Amino acid sequence: MPNDDSTKPNTKARSRSGLNSGLDVLDCLVAHDRPLTLTEIAAAIGMAKSSVLPLLGILQQRGLVRRQSDQRYVIGLRAWEIGCHAGPVEFGRLAQPHMAQLARDISEGVALAMFEVDHTVCIQLADSPNAVRVHANIGDRTPAHCGSSGLAILATMRDEEVARVLPQRLEQLTPHTIATRDELLAELAEVRARGWSISRSSWRLEVGGVAVALTGTGGQTVAALNVAVPVHKLTQAWLDASMPLIQQAARTIERAFGAPVDKVPPIAPVAPRGGSPLARAA
Repeated sequence: MPNDDSTKPNTKARSRSGLNSGLDVLDCLVAHDRPLTLTEIAAAIGMAKSSVLPLLGILQQRGLVRRQSDQRYVIGLRAWEIGCHAGPVEFGRLAQPHMAQLARDISEGVALAMFEVDHTVCIQLADSPNAVRVHANIGDRTPAHCGSSGLAILATMRDEEVARVLPQRLEQLTPHTIATRDELLAELAEVRARGWSISRSSWRLEVGGVAVALTGTGGQTVAALNVAVPVHKLTQAWLDASMPLIQQAARTIERAFGAPVDKVPPIAPVAPRGGSPLARAA
């Protein structure tokens, strides 16, 4: 992966302390997703090698970083052990068997995503059995307005909450990405009326997707269940056949999450009054 701005930790708004610097090292290794040398790490986080080396020594002693025989550094096993105690891991464990069944039923990949600040983060996957599939990884981050998972979760928020989270001008990953907050709020109104979200070519040009928000024990939104497909397959016929299965899987997962029965919404029709959602998502 190239050493560019997209893989550098954002250190501008943070004070330079030992703790922050150590966490920047971990963020750097995660962002690059490959072994890095001391020189590469120092350049990526904007620190001198003489300052980064003792940080790596401490992280290595704690098991958070491991130095390979070629003197490059990777994330250590202790970081994985700590991560296993995070809430998303439990959500992923509970959802996995139902996601796997859905992937078999519709022959497409299924993902579980959670909301963080203004992005969604993929926390669990059930791979498609098809040879041609949409590629995604656990840990992938997507701007919330760019994909169906983010749209599904944002639609559960009030407009004023969305306005606090997202700026008026939005990042565009493709020419089809929603460009302004006003356009986004109009789309979220459609999602609320429909009960599920849809996107076409707004994350990647060749990818479309649908998603359903999931509630947890307190009836609050905790995640979104997403199915991404090659955009040419996202037809009305596909929606008619697949959405009832996707929504049923979402309701089953919510029950596994412990959602109160009265907070689990009914299965919504594929094309409610107002016509097919494909026209608005194109």
